[in-house]
Amino acid sequence: MTKPARLLCILSLLLMLTACIGIEKYGSADYYDHLVPEEIEVIMPPNAPYISEQFRYDGEKIHQGIDIWGKRGTPVLAAAPGKVSKSFYEPAYGHRIVIDHGLAPNGERLFTVYKHLDQRLAQEGEPVARGQQIATMGDTGALGMLVHLHFETMRWSKTKGEIYYDPHLVWMDGVGRVTCFEADKRYADAPFRTTYPVRCR
Repeated sequence: MTKPARLLCILSLLLMLTACIGIEKYGSADYYDHLVPEEIEVIMPPNAPYISEQFRYDGEKIHQGIDIWGKRGTPVLAAAPGKVSKSFYEPAYGHRIVIDHGLAPNGERLFTVYKHLDQRLAQEGEPVARGQQIATMGDTGALGMLVHLHFETMRWSKTKGEIYYDPHLVWMDGVGRVTCFEADKRYADAPFRTTYPVRCR
């Protein structure tokens, strides 16, 4: 085998191992796509797992949430208190959990969505507390090419249906300020605000 062929084999093996195990990186986030009209300045705590892809909804290139890297089995947490409205597997996004957080003052229903899970630990109809472990991170589904959590925030309107919006708009500490969950801290349940859906180290 030639030297370039050996190098290619080694690189392929490393990529396969990375995809299976996952990548740990902390304290930073990828940039927004240059086509995004409303880029948010994101402030990451140094102990928060890396955001590898940002929200994007520009008509052509759509990414309805954020992607968070981690190792397989990393705890996935409820970002706010609520009730599990869906817990199921489907081919594209794999294991998925949807949490209903009740009604906003304008009558829209608020949801958070967690995709590509390795294991689902919360079942439909189950009430969940903020910071409660609901799943583990994985790469299930055809679109789960690396171990990561795809996390979405969504409103449901009677007139417009599902409306996806940037999760960075509703962090507990303010717009763009990623907020790690702390078990000994008290959080207000209203207005709707979220904590990071992955355990910070």
